[in-house]
Amino acid sequence: MPTVRGMKLTHHGHSCIELSVADATVLFDPGTFSSFDDVAGLDAIVVTHQHPDHLDPDRLDALREANPDAAWFADPQTAEHLRDKGLDVTATKAGETFSVKGARFEGVGATHAEIHPYIERISNVGIVASGDGEPRLFHPGDSLEGRPENVDYLCLPLVAPWSAVRETIAFVRAVEPKHVIPIHDKVAADRARGIYLGHVRDYGLDGGVEVIEVPEGESAGLS
Repeated sequence: MPTVRGMKLTHHGHSCIELSVADATVLFDPGTFSSFDDVAGLDAIVVTHQHPDHLDPDRLDALREANPDAAWFADPQTAEHLRDKGLDVTATKAGETFSVKGARFEGVGATHAEIHPYIERISNVGIVASGDGEPRLFHPGDSLEGRPENVDYLCLPLVAPWSAVRETIAFVRAVEPKHVIPIHDKVAADRARGIYLGHVRDYGLDGGVEVIEVPEGESAGLS
């Protein structure tokens, strides 16, 4: 009996998403603002960069124990840190691809967005995920420099200390996704979040862009 496939995204808060693509289940950016303690049975864990809101060091051991067979992938600097903790990690790089159980992943970009000229920039590698007959989804981490083509779903950092809404809008216009899924929003008050979301929805593309809200703890099928 053939495997029934279909991309599904579960939002665990902030930038942490669980993605079912092809025959793989993959967790992205399990950070301090996210709820992933009950996540198990993963095939892979992907980290875009080392900041705690994308990789919670205090819950790393528990995540490893719950997912002992998961393959780990991370940007070069984070990969080095995780290897020091005894993990077997594959470093991701822009333009390089890897696969997990029929799912394909491509690295995009190399550097975290600038927070301030006096703060050293760290590595950040976004990821485009896809599978045969499934859409292309882009998780950029904390960077707006990568502009992959033919993106169906853009997981968009909605609010961040390193961005202005004009930059967010320009990023959406450059990528030209068919749909936007807001992430990286725990740094905004609930009442203020709608302001940023409205700007993206109204100005992200000429005529607007479709925004798909996936609240924390909920899932959405992507086609």
